[in-house]
Amino acid sequence: MNQFLSNKIIASIVAVALLVGVGVLISSGDTSSTTRNAALVVATPCTKPGQVTKVSKQSVVCAALSPKNIWYPVLQEKKWICAKLGITRKQNGIFSVCGKNKSSKKRWFLTKPLMANSNPDLPTTDQDAFIKLTTNPELIVETSPTTPLALAATTTTTTPADTTETTLTPTTVATTAAPATTPASTPPATTPPATTPTLPSLGVMPGAGDPTALTCAKGGTCKVGDIGPGGGKVFYVAPTRQAWGTYLEAAPTDYEVNGLSASLVWGCDGISTEATATAIGTGKANTATILIGCTMDGIAADVADKYSTSTAAAGQWFLPSRDELNELCKYARQTNQAVGGDTVCSGGSLRTGFVADRYRSSSDFDERRAWHQYFQDGRQYGNSKSYAGYVRPVRAF
Repeated sequence: MNQFLSNKIIASIVAVALLVGVGVLISSGDTSSTTRNAALVVATPCTKPGQVTKVSKQSVVCAALSPKNIWYPVLQEKKWICAKLGITRKQNGIFSVCGKNKSSKKRWFLTKPLMANSNPDLPTTDQDAFIKLTTNPELIVETSPTTPLALAATTTTTTPADTTETTLTPTTVATTAAPATTPASTPPATTPPATTPTLPSLGVMPGAGDPTALTCAKGGTCKVGDIGPGGGKVFYVAPTRQAWGTYLEAAPTDYEVNGLSASLVWGCDGISTEATATAIGTGKANTATILIGCTMDGIAADVADKYSTSTAAAGQWFLPSRDELNELCKYARQTNQAVGGDTVCSGGSLRTGFVADRYRSSSDFDERRAWHQYFQDGRQYGNSKSYAGYVRPVRAF
């Protein structure tokens, strides 16, 4: 049996797989209507700074930005009092908005990261900080409501108002140095003539600082099929660097029992985990969301999260999203990678080490089903969460 460890590190980058647009809620045949309905609000203009509402189970808060106010997805309401509705701040990478809660009190609302394509100019929670927050609740602390904060300025510029970045640093004790004494006989200081400093020419050792001279596993450039830093095989290369990284690598084998691929249930049949994101780059966040809403041991997401290798610890691996799984299928069937993952896996011959059967994704289809993919022919559709499927953990870097 592979090394699937028992120490769970829930590292959630709860990616908000939401589109931009304003209109009526959509329900026509789309299996992820919750995500699509919430997408009608997040990252779009709002009118009342500090207003908090909910769309398809996703709470949103109106932030006062310039030149227009913007809806942000809420992660958590804090009991901390704030001074003015709609004001924003950023503490250790976490973007917060002052909103009015159900009791009509002004409180700070921590927000989730916005997708990069929502609006690249909008301030947002840093994904790395978001991960740290899940394991370190003390990453941000309460401050006085009178603390200077960023307000929406009245201006015609199209650049959103800056937010205050607060970095928590250890308190240091200042020491007072003894006053310097100058003997009366000391001659006045003279200024030496100005000279231009020169640095010796530094040669570059072969392989040092040159990514083209390094292997993929050691931090160099990677291509599909290379061995990655986690000991698995690279199966997807993004056209440009993304917020989640550039490369996806798959574990060397499926989840196995006694050396043979073994299937697992998705888990929590009858419960919508809200892990509905399907795009490339959302599998890790989906996995973390599943583990928060579904605490069953031994389910597909749990096993993927606990997986580890000698070079990549538990918590770095996750259950791929629907589109990430499609890219893995294309690698398994030795077909060409499609930019953006918009071409469903088909054709080719199956590589050794994969099973011509159903593999699990981390994308929730509805309360009873989750997305899966048959590696025999590349078909993707919702399948019962109580049915077993094969699991291949993946990681991003």
